Amino acid sequence: MKEKRALAFFAGVSAALITVATVILRTYFRTVDQHEAMLYSAGLAFAVQLGSYALLRPARAGRGAPGELVIRWAIGAALRLFVLVLYAPLARIFNLSIEAALVSLVTFFFLTMMAEPLLLEYDR
Repeated sequence: MKEKRALAFFAGVSAALITVATVILRTYFRTVDQHEAMLYSAGLAFAVQLGSYALLRPARAGRGAPGELVIRWAIGAALRLFVLVLYAPLARIFNLSIEAALVSLVTFFFLTMMAEPLLLEYDR
């Protein structure tokens, strides 16, 4: 039960960070095409972040093998990089605004990734 609550809390924090970042990025990206690209990026970032946090959470400090937390964090970082690299040509194929799509995805990944250690510490 505690695991589901922790994941739900992370989902709420991630959704809030992504929403705030979207509002701020909309001051720079103003066209409808750019807004659509940002929405796709937001959904993708949210899904990837939930998956990587679910992978990371069982290895929080004091649990599991030594170094397991770092290994899981590295796997999550590699997953984000893989998604970003794969998303670039897909955004072009789906005729999304490439600048808005990639800048927003990187922004969402960065903000939510910075929240992970804080939430892992809070969840102890």
